[in-house]
Amino acid sequence: MGRKFRRNLLALLALSLPLPAQDALAQRAATGDASDGKLISRAGQCQECHGEAGISTSEHYPNLAGQNESYLRKQLADFQSGARQSEIMNAMASELSKENIASIAAYFARAPAMGAAKSDNGALGQSLFDNGDETRALPPCAACHGGRSKGGTPAESPIPVLAGQRESYLIAQLWSWKADNRTNSPGGVMNAIGHALTDTDIDALAKYLAGSLAPVSWETGAKPGP
Repeated sequence: MGRKFRRNLLALLALSLPLPAQDALAQRAATGDASDGKLISRAGQCQECHGEAGISTSEHYPNLAGQNESYLRKQLADFQSGARQSEIMNAMASELSKENIASIAAYFARAPAMGAAKSDNGALGQSLFDNGDETRALPPCAACHGGRSKGGTPAESPIPVLAGQRESYLIAQLWSWKADNRTNSPGGVMNAIGHALTDTDIDALAKYLAGSLAPVSWETGAKPGP
């Protein structure tokens, strides 16, 4: 039985459930189930690249541990729709249900937050992040990504955590924004910023963010648990 057929069958079965059961399914699609997400991400081979605890196995793959849940959900949905292009991720996301996406996002978002591999307090990277550059109409990264780059409010914002992210991955993404190879930021804001960044800016920002302290959770001020 093919995966697409199974997914359609499950959808039909869900419609035949009593209303309370349908409400439970709708709630799971909206909020996800981290326990299910752990199993789905393992079976779907997410963990082969991104690690069981969300710390990636290669410099070229992003860390997902402690990432904002709403950001993860948006990226998976964008990979599924083709709004964001990646040969591997488009294929991986193609058969995921809304419930699968929500649960995978919930699992990685609740993993202990990614931490810096090494400390880097580069003056240029920190200045661009904290202050931007008025002479180039370049806004500070912190205006959206927040102090210590903890991103937007997890329940509401698609803005990602950047602190402790892989340096090579950050460089690749900033270049993708600059070259308009990636275009799925709200309002195209990251493309406008990418166009204003120089090669030196991109390297400095990536190095600074990869060496930044890990973010803390919004509610308790402590690293989120598994």
